[in-house]
Amino acid sequence: MFQIDNLRAGDIVIFIDDPARLRNIMGFVIDDNYNPNDEQAVLIQFFGKDDGEPLHYYHRELEEYLENGEIRIQHG
Repeated sequence: MFQIDNLRAGDIVIFIDDPARLRNIMGFVIDDNYNPNDEQAVLIQFFGKDDGEPLHYYHRELEEYLENGEIRIQHG
């Protein structure tokens, strides 16, 4: 999917926590892995009271979330 394949540091990924209550969790892409010998992935830093270390997501995971309406992407 174009939105996922085009992810770069500086993009925002919004995880939709509860669509009925419009609660969302914002993550900031801080690094990407564009090594042709490895599966494509990004590191996402979350913000809020439960923020911690950045989390690693493969593009295939994010594609599934996007198709299911569980995330939105805003390119920076």
